[in-house]
Amino acid sequence: MKRKGVSSAEVAQEAGCSRTTVSFVLNNTPGKNISEETRIKVLEAADRLGYIPDENARRLVMGRTRSVGFFICHSMSIYSDAFLIRLMEGVTQVLNKRRVQLVLQPLKLKDMNYMRLAHEDQVDGIILTNTHDHDRGIPELVRKNFPFVVNGSLEDKNIPQVDVDNRKAAAEMASYLLGLGHRRIAMITHAPLTFWAARERLEGFRQALTQFQVALNEDYLAVGDFTEESGYNAAKKILSLPVPPTAIFAGNDIIAYGVYKAAKDMSVSIPGSLSVAGFDDDFLSRYLNPPLTTMNLPAGGLGSTAAQLLLDKMDSGASAFQRGPIILPTRMSIRESCGKIRETQ
Repeated sequence: MKRKGVSSAEVAQEAGCSRTTVSFVLNNTPGKNISEETRIKVLEAADRLGYIPDENARRLVMGRTRSVGFFICHSMSIYSDAFLIRLMEGVTQVLNKRRVQLVLQPLKLKDMNYMRLAHEDQVDGIILTNTHDHDRGIPELVRKNFPFVVNGSLEDKNIPQVDVDNRKAAAEMASYLLGLGHRRIAMITHAPLTFWAARERLEGFRQALTQFQVALNEDYLAVGDFTEESGYNAAKKILSLPVPPTAIFAGNDIIAYGVYKAAKDMSVSIPGSLSVAGFDDDFLSRYLNPPLTTMNLPAGGLGSTAAQLLLDKMDSGASAFQRGPIILPTRMSIRESCGKIRETQ
């Protein structure tokens, strides 16, 4: 059983080094030339003695809270969206190693005063997710040089951001459907087109149709709002058209879940009469009946990369901070929800 009330002086004596060195290691003080061997020795000594840091004192010494805000815009599905959960998992893995706290802040679209929220939550930096057009809060963060990273993309490429190539990935998925012989393909975006990712995925879809010289049917396009219900309602409307599509490309897997339900309610077989493709590769996608063909996004990697980038900014300042987008790779997970077009379709 670990005993309480252990001082940093006792840790220093156990590790065989100075109290100053112990302070630098336990506070994760940036810019100090501490060897990895010494760092491990101090951490192991602290663990053996059961050292519990005085967080208030540490924050006073550091002049910071050592906490990061994870701000999620339009977050009605924050606790059910598997992509967001994996994203947060990637963030917390990095923060936990650096002993940095995470403050989760779900936001509505109108809540864009990030500086005010940062002061209220007492955070040293922000990771922003679900970025969208006309976000008035971001210019203020830039103007005040407040540490932040965008999990997503913005038109201003000087802003630090971590994302995938949504347009390229969507074009690859649409091309896969076209390669199976489908020409009547619908798309339901996962979010309103004010959100960058939704717009880019739609553009990738359009790009693939153009490459295959397939005309776009505007009746086959619908806009979702991050929910299964929006996918369900859009799919029912599209599948009720006089000439329904033979394939639906869902802007994310949550939308695809709604498409599956609509198809079942309308006695439309997947993939016999309708092929369905998704985007994200959520936990449940491989367990659907049939398992969903979808684009795999490195959600955990996006989160951990953004967290590491932000901590580098917080510790090293603007001069050592990488600006511009970091793009992580995607890959297609081909399963059983898509089939080749049949002559009668």
